[in-house]
Amino acid sequence: MRTIETPRLILRPFTIEDTKASYEMSLDPIVMEFLGGVDTGTLEEHQEMIKKAPLGDYEKYQFGRHAVIHKETGEYMGFTGLKYLPELDEVDIGWRLKHKFWRQGYGYESALPCVDFAFNDLGLDRIISLANVENVASTALMKKLGLSYEKEIHIYDENAVYYALNKSDWLKQNS
Repeated sequence: MRTIETPRLILRPFTIEDTKASYEMSLDPIVMEFLGGVDTGTLEEHQEMIKKAPLGDYEKYQFGRHAVIHKETGEYMGFTGLKYLPELDEVDIGWRLKHKFWRQGYGYESALPCVDFAFNDLGLDRIISLANVENVASTALMKKLGLSYEKEIHIYDENAVYYALNKSDWLKQNS
């Protein structure tokens, strides 16, 4: 896992030191609104979750979600990036940012280099993205990144939209 910099952000591998900030973000009901039954548990349980994924994903798949850090302040803003979903045998691009960072372009700024990383560094042929059917903001970001609607599925006890992007389409859009 490499660190990626954008004009305003640092996307870096998670560390165990990110546990508290990540946990606090997960306690915000506005941030968690479209994540249904996600139980954040205790701080200790959240730390174990971070050890499993993303830290475990780095070892197992050589990639995983990136912690998003505000370049100017050093503040943990949330996460973005890739995650292998074995139940779908697909690589998902996803994001979650603290509410105070919404609607400022940070979602797109953090996710776009992860799409590039998926296709150009990892050599993937396809990525997907899932969102609760009512999460209009995430769906809009999927479209802005070039992903196209494929279907609606029931996963993680929720109805979700399933968007996808093939490498060939990405290359056409970005040539």
